[in-house]
Amino acid sequence: MKGQARGVVVYDDFAHHPTAVRETLQALRAAAPAVGRLLAVFEPRSYTSRTRIFQDDFARAFQAADAVIVAAAHLPGKVPEGERLSEGDLVAAMAGRGQDARFIARVDEIVAHLARELREGDRVVILSNGGFGGIHAKLLAALGAPAPVAR
Repeated sequence: MKGQARGVVVYDDFAHHPTAVRETLQALRAAAPAVGRLLAVFEPRSYTSRTRIFQDDFARAFQAADAVIVAAAHLPGKVPEGERLSEGDLVAAMAGRGQDARFIARVDEIVAHLARELREGDRVVILSNGGFGGIHAKLLAALGAPAPVAR
């Protein structure tokens, strides 16, 4: 857990493979099934997650989430164009199954969206294997959490 503010708990997970994403979301769902919504925010950052090879698997991996936000892939130019993940296609596959899924490219836009939409009892899991632009602290701040004390 990264923190809590306004009754919303923010988690962090090292997401790099669809199996890891699926297991994390299923564990969070099982840990508190009667609590509010479970929202996933995914940054395709590892080489594996930025390629098309697991795109369909990633779309299925998010099934335990009530809503999913997919951010822009980190350094997409490092993956050959024909092999790159399509954030739009990933979101369309989830939405096609009736899941609330959207592509929001930038961290500040994601934080603004979540700050408007989150309500008490919700849980947000940030899925990335990197710093993701400081999203954890930005989200907690937008929800009204006090800034951590520097040591």
